[in-house]
Amino acid sequence: MAKFLSDEYFAQVQAALSQDPKWLESTKSVKTSIAINVSDIDQHYVLAVENGVTTVQKVAAGTPAEFSLEGTYDAWVTVMKPEVDVQSAVLKGMLKFKGSITKVLMHRARFVRVAEVMRDVPKEF
Repeated sequence: MAKFLSDEYFAQVQAALSQDPKWLESTKSVKTSIAINVSDIDQHYVLAVENGVTTVQKVAAGTPAEFSLEGTYDAWVTVMKPEVDVQSAVLKGMLKFKGSITKVLMHRARFVRVAEVMRDVPKEF
């Protein structure tokens, strides 16, 4: 079982998304990227999707992405358990969102699917 928010965990997230029929269908004509930043342990990943192909890579802080979510390790754990959903975590200030609100609303169902898959990947906190 992978440690949550580790390279191994994100490799499993990438594999799960790449085999997920709902994800593949909803992203076949999409190009976007989401930075996932864990501020207190200096971990940064970008999930990129282009025409159904999804990659998740460890990146340097500040690597550009169309959308960005940032929070502490504990905030991410709270979202993944799931004690609170991503939208509520943003509204409560647990996660900081950057990007176009208009565009994120267009991708809302896709981002919900990413969170569901991230929750389903076996992990240890």
